[in-house]
Amino acid sequence: MHFESQKELFEYVRKYDADSIPTLNEILRDYNLRFIEIDDLEKLIFNKDILIIDARSPKEFEETHIPGAVNFPVMANEERHNVGLVYKKYSEKAALKLAIEYAEPKTGHLGQFLKENDAKGKRIIAHCWRGGGRSKYLSKMIIDEGYDVVVLKNGIKSYRNNAVKYFSLNSFPYSLLEISGLTGCGKTEIIRKLSERFPVIDFEKSARHFSSLFGYIPYKIRNYTPVHNQTAFENNIYGEILYNRKFHSEATLYFSESESKKVGDFFIPATLYSMLETAKTIKIQSSFENRVNRIVKDYFDDDNRGLELMEEIFRKKERFFKQEISGRKYEEALTALKRGDPRTFTEIMLNYYDSRYKKKPKEPIAEISSDNITVCAEVIAKIYKRLTPSRA
Repeated sequence: MHFESQKELFEYVRKYDADSIPTLNEILRDYNLRFIEIDDLEKLIFNKDILIIDARSPKEFEETHIPGAVNFPVMANEERHNVGLVYKKYSEKAALKLAIEYAEPKTGHLGQFLKENDAKGKRIIAHCWRGGGRSKYLSKMIIDEGYDVVVLKNGIKSYRNNAVKYFSLNSFPYSLLEISGLTGCGKTEIIRKLSERFPVIDFEKSARHFSSLFGYIPYKIRNYTPVHNQTAFENNIYGEILYNRKFHSEATLYFSESESKKVGDFFIPATLYSMLETAKTIKIQSSFENRVNRIVKDYFDDDNRGLELMEEIFRKKERFFKQEISGRKYEEALTALKRGDPRTFTEIMLNYYDSRYKKKPKEPIAEISSDNITVCAEVIAKIYKRLTPSRA
């Protein structure tokens, strides 16, 4: 059901008989819906026997969602927009009826969706933004399909509230062990290798950004959904912390990569950044050649698909880079991109980034070569165990 204009939309809903439209409570009267609090849900997140279903629109889900949730939109993006217009400008009852008209045709898809997500035997939890109409109506639809379901009280807003409260603490409740080093030395690879065994906060993963002016390219060329705002960034970090609390519940020391206050467009929460500034650090060393190889792999991939994006940004920032690296070097780097030579471009830019690298005032507790990532991670693991002998 598509409307070409607001006029057409409102002409349609004015045909409703308002007196015959039941309230949502009347529709749900015989369903005896049950609810769960966010603190209880957070204890269940990452369990294989639960299924969290987000009833919001695809756009809302893409912007941020609870870890592990899957999306079954009761209303598509345009549908949600239309219902909102009717609610604000016409009547609540008409908006409810329109929303149900949008939702009901999706019943057939819901049965298949539940089967595809192995819902049988799982504890199903539905939510929307504030635990309102969409999650309740989706729960009705799920019950009609023969499944049990509970509704998250206050929706994903309650998850966001918990994240805000957590980052408002006076201090981060865990210690950090920082992995530092020059651009391209393999910090990200090391962090992700360590995450298989130890608690890690990966700020760049939470931001989908490598922290440089070109930092979104590695995620973009691999088709990751971008992070749209500070709220989503913080929610992602909070999700990492919940994961660590579940799978590394005894740990008091978390790994993190060295970062400035901002990762891309987003600020690291102040409580975390203050801990990072004073954290013990392990400095990673790597040969120039291996650093170039890593950067070419990360930013361009094997088929050079990052070239177009890189050239686009490089041209857009022409004035900045001409001031930073000189007009001559800028033209050399641009020529390398135009002829499909990411290696020469990377060598020029790496020399620039090396010259800007600011040595932190703290001395590292160890300096380790990352020319072999596996060996490097093992050495770091031994240091971690020495620092946490009773917890490792």
